[in-house]
Amino acid sequence: MAYVTGESVQQVLKDLYGYEITAADANAIAHTAGAMLTMAEHLSGLNLEGIEPPFSYPGLLAEAERLQKNGK
Repeated sequence: MAYVTGESVQQVLKDLYGYEITAADANAIAHTAGAMLTMAEHLSGLNLEGIEPPFSYPGLLAEAERLQKNGK
């Protein structure tokens, strides 16, 4: 699992954005970020090539067209 610490989260938020957050919030963010980074490492093994992200521009256009056809 990718290791992200609460302290590093607090420092990045303070340095980049001037945000001050509690240690508990920073630890929760660090835990979530670490899990997401770990999962992202495994995506290359899923053979997802050619699949558009769900919020890509072509995806949004296709959804808009579908909604327009259905009268919504």
